[in-house]
Amino acid sequence: MLAAEAMQQDAVKQAVIMFTDVVVPGGRPLGDAALDNELREEQGRLVRGLLPGHGGREIKRLEDGFLVEFDGALPAVACALELQSALCARNECVPHERRVQLRIGIHVGSVVHQDGDVFGEGVNLAARLESLARPGTLYVSEPVAREVRDQGVSGMVRLGRGDLKNIRLPVPVYRIDPPGARPRSWMARLKALLPTRG
Repeated sequence: MLAAEAMQQDAVKQAVIMFTDVVVPGGRPLGDAALDNELREEQGRLVRGLLPGHGGREIKRLEDGFLVEFDGALPAVACALELQSALCARNECVPHERRVQLRIGIHVGSVVHQDGDVFGEGVNLAARLESLARPGTLYVSEPVAREVRDQGVSGMVRLGRGDLKNIRLPVPVYRIDPPGARPRSWMARLKALLPTRG
């Protein structure tokens, strides 16, 4: 029993967790399963295409999104912003019924890897942030905001209880708006902060 407990304690580590979830536009007719599946697959290719460049590791594919692990907050936020930017550009070029947006939540906390999956406080809070996020934005916890702010990222908005519909969370929450609403110089500065990957 003691050996099992020791192994479990060894499996606990700090990780940055990102949850994504697809949101389809309002007013689209329901029941078009073929279109829904096609858009999910397109979103999946986009996410999987961006993860390697930011060191993201796909833990699992969910019905409408992904659970992803990163080694640092800055690569996670950079990946999320690039993803939102790519979707923004895509949505400008397709009919309304083919538009999709993502909600994204990012948190750094304790996780446990087990049987190819990941569990723990870090996962639970990231999922909660994703469920609260406005479509097209990302919500991050204070530890994530603090880490990326210390590395030069600005423009985060701290949300009050009213923004979260009176839902109490154990840490303050920050919103980062879509890259399309931000100056190009800000995105260039963010990319300059990231290590170059071979």
